[in-house]
Amino acid sequence: MIILYYILNALSNTFKTTLLFLPIIVSCIVIEMLSGFANRRFGRRFGWCGVLPLAIIGTPIHELSHAIIAILTGHRIQELALFRPNFLTGELGHIKHSWNERNPIQKYIGNPLIAIAPFFGGSLVLFLLTKLLMPQLIQGNTLPILSTDILKDYSQFKTYLNTLLIRTAFMLKIFFNWRNLLSIRFYIYVIFAFGVSLHLTPSRQDFVHFWSSLFGLFFIIFLLNLIFPNLVLFLELHFLPYLLKLHPLLSLAAFFSFISVLFAVVLFFI
Repeated sequence: MIILYYILNALSNTFKTTLLFLPIIVSCIVIEMLSGFANRRFGRRFGWCGVLPLAIIGTPIHELSHAIIAILTGHRIQELALFRPNFLTGELGHIKHSWNERNPIQKYIGNPLIAIAPFFGGSLVLFLLTKLLMPQLIQGNTLPILSTDILKDYSQFKTYLNTLLIRTAFMLKIFFNWRNLLSIRFYIYVIFAFGVSLHLTPSRQDFVHFWSSLFGLFFIIFLLNLIFPNLVLFLELHFLPYLLKLHPLLSLAAFFSFISVLFAVVLFFI
């Protein structure tokens, strides 16, 4: 019975550990949906060659994000093409990397992180671009942080949605201010921000490595919770504050992905 208790407790803590990452997961899903929709619309409107000028900006950032995490997790980079369009395959760039199959860190933690790295690399670049070229968009106007506590309470969730709508509307007002049309910085920002935001999402091949390693990742989390029953509490106290710092970056990326969708919809009717 004691063994069963520890196993059930570890399973429960594994679920709680996963919930700590829920705000980040939700943000990535939103970015995936918005950016993917905008990408498809732009592709249909301008054709494959028509998206290449913006791809020159976003693709190298996308591939470098993969490469940096690959190096940090001990993978070996065999080939890195920051921008190499292939009309036949639709590929814009690629990275080939290898890992030690016997190393669970490289296989079950490295591979998923490498797969989703463009979300974070692109979001960081977009944040720095905004801070440099359009800081008024983020000064005191960052979107509210979604947490698991908010999801558990309907009144908190309703307040969160209201705050999200108000701040999003305020940021849209800043972005679409007619005075921006008189600033060369705004045009530079829009071009580069579009280039980055349209290439934030991992490719299908990236997700192959992600899904194939996901079970192993959950198993490692389960083992850690089995060995360290207080792991969730430790992560909440010492890791969660740093994790939540990613949220403003992802929120800004989601906002500009939404802007991309608006432009894509307008262009579709022109």
